[in-house]
Amino acid sequence: MKVFYYLVFVLILIIGACSLDTEESSSTTTTTVPVTSDGSASSPVDLTDGTAKEGSVAKSGYSYYKFTPASGSGSYKLAIASLSITDSGSSSSSVTTYLYSDSGYSSELDNESCQASCTLNFNYQALGNGSIYYLKIYGYGKGTYSLTVSQGGSEGSVNNPVALTLGTTHSGKVEGTSTYGKSYYKFTTAQAEIYDLAMTNSDSMDCDLYSDSGFTTVVYSGTNCTAGANLSENFQKDADNGLDGTTTYYLRIEGESTTAKASTYNIRVKKMENRDSRVQNYFSYSLAFLS
Repeated sequence: MKVFYYLVFVLILIIGACSLDTEESSSTTTTTVPVTSDGSASSPVDLTDGTAKEGSVAKSGYSYYKFTPASGSGSYKLAIASLSITDSGSSSSSVTTYLYSDSGYSSELDNESCQASCTLNFNYQALGNGSIYYLKIYGYGKGTYSLTVSQGGSEGSVNNPVALTLGTTHSGKVEGTSTYGKSYYKFTTAQAEIYDLAMTNSDSMDCDLYSDSGFTTVVYSGTNCTAGANLSENFQKDADNGLDGTTTYYLRIEGESTTAKASTYNIRVKKMENRDSRVQNYFSYSLAFLS
């Protein structure tokens, strides 16, 4: 009999424990953490050049960021990693990123969409070193991601062209197509003379020479380099005159590919060698012929 009562007691304890577990389990609820947008138009989140930043954007909302190119002027790209979109309000789950040159988000440089983790090149825009740029990201659904801004495959910009030293070879690069993606340089002449451009490039390149820092006024002749590998050109204002002395000129290099690609090259600008001797030999030959 004692054994019977003992078994009943144990059974009551087991039933009570199960009932307690059931009550505790039923009282537990799952809490969903809301997906919110980052920053605001007046207070965007800072992105550090080359450093990943975790972020999110609310459904049908905007997140705001800004960054300053620190690796040098040139093209920059945005890597969007670990992109996750839920509760999308569109059949095409995505985020759209807008790039601006001003804090008022009015001077748009480019915009691109991303449906999965991707890298955006913003049409290989050349950005100035030290300038602040602004990003606005729109979410078609609740989005979470990791953002990394880093330098792309072109160098220099209209505002910050790379300075070339006469007679010194510079290792350059450009990324893009014949339409998008250019590298920018400048050099200062020592004296009025014809100047030679010499490049070693395996991919077809083209170039333009300008007399103003805005890269708008093309120098008269010899300005449109013939596209090709191992690019070379004699820079002069016309058939008889070289470039002006102690004057800064501005050089733009671009690829000729119909599809985006990154290219490297060596580039050197220097005063034409032995021009005086060539001219003297020409006159000596002319005098001898006339006599």
